[in-house]
Amino acid sequence: MDINCTNFRRRLSLSVWIVAICAIILFIHVKPILAIDFSVHGYFRDRVVTNDNLDLHTHNSSIPYPNNRFGVISYNQMRLRLMPNLKLGDNIALHAQFDILDNVLFGTKDTRELRIIAPVVGEQTLPPGAGSFYMTGPSTVGENGAINVRRVWGDILTPIGLFRIGRQPSHWGLGIFQNDGNERQGDFGDTADRILYLIQYDIPDAGSIVGGLLWDIAYEAQFDPRTQGLATAPPANSRDTQQYAGLVMFERPEFSVGVFGGIRRRNGPDGATTMQVTDALGNTVNAGIDGNTFLYFADLYGRYTYENYKFQIEGVYIGGHTTTGLALDAIPFSGLGAGEGIIELPPKQTTQILMAAFEAEAHYKFGGSWKFQAGYAPGDGSPLSQRITQLGFRPDYQIALMMFDMPLGTSPSLYGQRAGGTGGTEYLAGGKPITGNYINNALYFSAGYKHEFDLSASGWADWVKVGAKVTTAWAPKKNTHVNFSDLIPQPGNWPALTETADSMFKRWYGLEFDVSGEAMLFENLYAALEGGVLIPGRAYNIEVALIDPGSIVEPIPRDDACIAWMVRLTTMFEF
Repeated sequence: MDINCTNFRRRLSLSVWIVAICAIILFIHVKPILAIDFSVHGYFRDRVVTNDNLDLHTHNSSIPYPNNRFGVISYNQMRLRLMPNLKLGDNIALHAQFDILDNVLFGTKDTRELRIIAPVVGEQTLPPGAGSFYMTGPSTVGENGAINVRRVWGDILTPIGLFRIGRQPSHWGLGIFQNDGNERQGDFGDTADRILYLIQYDIPDAGSIVGGLLWDIAYEAQFDPRTQGLATAPPANSRDTQQYAGLVMFERPEFSVGVFGGIRRRNGPDGATTMQVTDALGNTVNAGIDGNTFLYFADLYGRYTYENYKFQIEGVYIGGHTTTGLALDAIPFSGLGAGEGIIELPPKQTTQILMAAFEAEAHYKFGGSWKFQAGYAPGDGSPLSQRITQLGFRPDYQIALMMFDMPLGTSPSLYGQRAGGTGGTEYLAGGKPITGNYINNALYFSAGYKHEFDLSASGWADWVKVGAKVTTAWAPKKNTHVNFSDLIPQPGNWPALTETADSMFKRWYGLEFDVSGEAMLFENLYAALEGGVLIPGRAYNIEVALIDPGSIVEPIPRDDACIAWMVRLTTMFEF
C-alpha cells in the first residue's frame, strides 16, 4: 500500500487541532463535572545540635585501653517536607509526602538509615523479607540523594466506607507500636504499603464505633515481568511478608477505647541462605538461615478526658515465632579457621513481647501544664539468643532529649588474639552503644511542667513556652549477657560475658534533666531551644564478669560512666 506521508501528516495535524478546539469550547461552556482542589502543607526544619560525651566515658589513664570514643559532636541538620493534597470532587483525594534533603547534615549528601544496635556486636541490618518488620520507603531518589518520596496514597469515600490505598502513614494510640512520625521533632515514621478499609457507625446519644480492615505487604518477593522479563521463575507468593489486621474503636468526646490486632506471616525457603558475611579470616561466606514467620499481635489503647485532664494508656502483646535470617561475622577469636565462626540466628525463634506506656497531662487557664509519662519495654539481655524481644518502642516516641533518643554508653571492649593473627593483642569487638534511639530494655518515668505566655497582642509572637522535665529509667534485663559458646558453631571453649549487677534496681540508667523554651513567631515560624544533662547510672558502667576458659580475651577493667549533655536549637517554617 502506497501512503502519501505529507498528506497524512496534514490530515493528522488538522484532526489534532479540531479535537483541541472542541475541548477548549467544552471546557469554557460546560460546567465541570469535578471540582478540583489542590493544596500543599509542610515545613522546613533546621536543627543545630551539640552533644558532648554520648559514649559516657572520658579518658582513663589507669586502664590499658580507654573506652572514650569521642567528645563533642556539633552539626546542622535540615529537612523540607512537602505534603500535597489533590481533591477530586467529594469522594476522591490523593495525598503524598516528600522529604527534600531528609535530615541531611549540612555539607553532606547521604541520609542515614535506622539499624538495630546490639551491644558488643554493634549495628546489624536485617536482610529483606525475613527482616521486614517495618517499612521506611525508599531512602533517596535522584543524583544527590536529595528527595525521599516517603508516601503516596489515595482515599476513596463510598457509601459503605472509606478505602485508602497506597504507601501510607501508620499510627495507632500513643505511637509505641505504630508511629507516623509526624510530630515536630519526628525523624522516622512508620509507613506501610497498605489497602485499608474504614467504616464509622454513629450511635445516637452514645458515641460512634469505627472499624477497619487492612492488608499490608512489607516485603514483595515477586517482580514485574514487564520490566524484568521472565528469564527465571519468580519466588512463590508465600515468601512475601504480609500482614492482615483489623481495628475497632469506640469513641465519645470524654473517652475512647479500641484495639488494633492481626497476624503477620511469611513462608521462607527453609534452610536457604539470606545474606553474605565475612568469616574470621576475611572470606565471603553465604549464611543466614531462612525459615517461616508467624506473628500475632494485639494493641489496646484507651483515653479518658475529664475537664482539663487527659489520661492515655497503650499496651502491646506480640507472640508467635519469627525468622530474621540474620547472620553476622563471628568475634574473630583465635582458633577460628576459614569458613568458621559465623554466628547464625536459629530459623525459628520464639517471640513474646509485652510492652506498655501511660501518659497523664493537664492544662490550666493560667497557662500552666504538666505531663507524666511511664512505660515498660522488656528487652533481652542476650540479644542473639533464640528469643526475639528487641522490638521496642518506635523511635519517634520520645520521653527525653537524650535518653532513648540518642545512642548512649559504651559496651565492654574485647581485646585478645585475632584469628589468623600473629599472636599479638588486637581489638576484637565491643565498644558499641549500650542503648539506641528507641525505648528498649527499660522501665522509665518522666515528669515535666511547661508554662505558656500569650503574646498574641504583640503582633510578632503568638505564644512563648518555657518548661523543664526530669526522666529516669532502669534496665529490666542485663544489657550485656553473651555466651559465645552458644553462638559459634564450632567445638571449643569460648568466652562468656555478663554484667555483674543482678538486681534491676542496680541497673539504673540514671537521671536526665531537660529544659526548653519554645515560641511561635510571625504565625508560621516555630523556634525551640532545648538543653539536657544526663547523670548516668550503673547500667552504663563497664562492670562485667568474664569467663574465658581458653585465655582468649584479656581481662576487662571496670570503668564508670560520666556525665553527658546536649543542646538543640530548632527552627521550623510551617505552612
